[in-house]
Amino acid sequence: MADELKDLETGLTFPLKYLGFVPILESLKKLTDSAERENLTRHCMYLVCNQLGLSGPNPEVSERLLAQFEFQKLGPPTVENKFVDLNVALKAFTIIDGDGVRILEHHPIDVISFASPGREEALRGVLCFVSNVSTEMGRRCVVFMEEDKNIEFIMDTMSKIFHLKNQGREYINVNTLPVARGLEREPWFHGEIDRTRAEALLHNEGDFLVRMSRNTARNFVLSGIANSVPKHFLLLDENDQKVRKQSQVFETIVQLIEHHRARNVPIISEGSELYLVRPILRDTPRI
Repeated sequence: MADELKDLETGLTFPLKYLGFVPILESLKKLTDSAERENLTRHCMYLVCNQLGLSGPNPEVSERLLAQFEFQKLGPPTVENKFVDLNVALKAFTIIDGDGVRILEHHPIDVISFASPGREEALRGVLCFVSNVSTEMGRRCVVFMEEDKNIEFIMDTMSKIFHLKNQGREYINVNTLPVARGLEREPWFHGEIDRTRAEALLHNEGDFLVRMSRNTARNFVLSGIANSVPKHFLLLDENDQKVRKQSQVFETIVQLIEHHRARNVPIISEGSELYLVRPILRDTPRI
C-alpha cells in the first residue's frame, strides 16, 4: 500500500490522444445520480468524437435527463486532436505536450468532479473527466482516446485517487509540517487550489479560506475579502517558517485562525485588514 501511495503521489503517466473538450455552462448539482452523470459525459464524448469522425451517431439521451439538465447548457465542442501525456497523480491530473516538455493544462484534484469511460463500442478506448479548473477555463469535460483501446488501468488509477479523495485525504503531506498540525481536518482548508479558483469561491466581506501556496514552497495562503477586494496573505515567515502576524507568533495555522475568529480581530498585512467572518468550506463531494 505504501508503494502504491508513493506511485500515486508522483503520478502515473499515460500516452493518449487529447481529442478535445466540451464546456459545461451549468453546475452539476442537479445531477445527483451516477447514471445521469455518465449520460452527460457520454454525450460530451460523442460531441467531440463526432467532430473528428470517430463515432457513429449519438444514441438517444433519456427524456428524464433532458428534463433535468438541458443540453443547451453545454457549449460547443473544441477539438484538440493531439498526442499528449496525461499524468494522473494524487495532487492533480496534468496534460503535457507530446514531447514531454510543456504543461498544457493542470487540473488540481479538488476541482475534478468525476471521470468516465466510453462504454459503447463506438466509444471504445475513449475516456474523460470533468474539471472546473479556473474562472477563465470554466467547467469542462475533457476527452481523450487510448490508441490501443485499453483504458482499464487508467480508469482504475483514477478510481483509486477519487476513493482517497472521498475519504478526505489531502494530497499534500501537511502532517510533516508542525505549523500545519490539524490543518487537513479543517473544512476551510482547501489544499492546493490556485488564486483564481480561490477568488471564485469568495464573494462577501469576511469570507475566507486557507490553501497551499502554488508559488512558494512549503507555505500557505490565507485568501479573503477585505474592503470588497480579494486579498491573499502568506501565513508563514519565509525566514523561519513560523506563523507570525503582527507581533504575535502562533504554533500552528489553526491557532492563528481560531485566535482571530474568536476575538473578531482582523489580520493586518500590507495595509489591509482582513476579518475572518465566514469560512468557505470544501465541497464534499465537489460537483
